[in-house]
Amino acid sequence: MKDHLSEENPEAVILEDLDDALIGVGRQHARKPVAVYSVAKILSELERVYDCTETDAAEWFGHNIECLGMGDDTPILLYEELV
Repeated sequence: MKDHLSEENPEAVILEDLDDALIGVGRQHARKPVAVYSVAKILSELERVYDCTETDAAEWFGHNIECLGMGDDTPILLYEELV
């Protein structure tokens, strides 16, 4: 999936150490494709990779990923929980 994305949009932002949270490639009309990440999987991976608590992972996510703004190449964050 990362190879396909990098071929179609070499500038697409890929989150380091979070390959297992990458769930797809998203597009909007007339825009380049971007990575799509599962927030639940990101949080789980952060806990595992950095050996931290759920609270610490959520805080790190909020400060370093959720607020990430890289223009049209910014990944889509998919919140899968039911409302």
